[in-house]
Amino acid sequence: MKEINWRGIDLNLLLTFDALYRFKSVSAASKHLYLGQPATSYNLKRLRELLQDPLFERVGNKMLPTTRAQEVAPKVAMILTIFSQDILPSVVFEPQCYEGKFIIGVSDYAEQIFGPDLFDTLQQLAPHAKVIFKPVDSENCVDLLTAHNTDVCIGVFNHLPEDVLTTFLYREKHLCTFDNRVMQAQVPLDLTTYLNTPQMIVTANECLTTQVDKTLAKLGVKRNVVLGTTRFLTVRRMLLGRKMVAVMAEMVGRSDLIDDSLTLCVPPIDIPDFNIDMVTLKRDSHHPRIIWLSELITQLIQTKVNTLRNIK
Repeated sequence: MKEINWRGIDLNLLLTFDALYRFKSVSAASKHLYLGQPATSYNLKRLRELLQDPLFERVGNKMLPTTRAQEVAPKVAMILTIFSQDILPSVVFEPQCYEGKFIIGVSDYAEQIFGPDLFDTLQQLAPHAKVIFKPVDSENCVDLLTAHNTDVCIGVFNHLPEDVLTTFLYREKHLCTFDNRVMQAQVPLDLTTYLNTPQMIVTANECLTTQVDKTLAKLGVKRNVVLGTTRFLTVRRMLLGRKMVAVMAEMVGRSDLIDDSLTLCVPPIDIPDFNIDMVTLKRDSHHPRIIWLSELITQLIQTKVNTLRNIK
């Protein structure tokens, strides 16, 4: 295959060819391209040298295409269409016309609480699109984004690299959660009641201790953890009808995942709050679809959090 001299090719040549083919006049093509006639004539000269064909010959007042030009014309039009529609960025993302996928990385916590609202809203605004929720944590977040198979990630993330853009969604806090129809305890729980009540925790491994236990150790006391699970939803189900208590994220306790009428109150010890963030790649932050999706998620989640905190 003959080596191509790419230095002799630029987009202006294709635009000039397309304009000459459509208007069949150097002056009309120049006017359409906002170029002087000498510049258009120079581009035609370069095209003739590049394709080794006259391409357009003057017949009367018109520049008529040669057979070679007629063969090339539809391919040039296709290239310009691909460039303008698929490569150049859209000024505005039109969700109602989007037929692709929204791939959202979420923690188990975020998926349970915000997943249904995210799905319903995306289906309403982008009815032809598909939605995928993928499990994400601090360990795999960056890899998912870098591989371009995840648009945004929502959750708790630590020690992220500089090429990731972090958007704060809300500040989460911990609450004691229990079935007070069984506990019959004074609310809020005092430390003695808290320590004397069997407890369950959410844990990603077989360890039955968390930061809470370190705080208690500094006070010279310890609690009785009898159950560990990786599922927030399991904790709420297990609390129902049992004399047990769990310290969990406020949104898990306030969301209407289960009609369990559990009681919520502040813990008798100081437990640090934590941020729920959304992260994207900085280099994708100007993509119209990512901008639209990020703004939608931010508004939806913050509205949901405010609603949950105000109704209970």
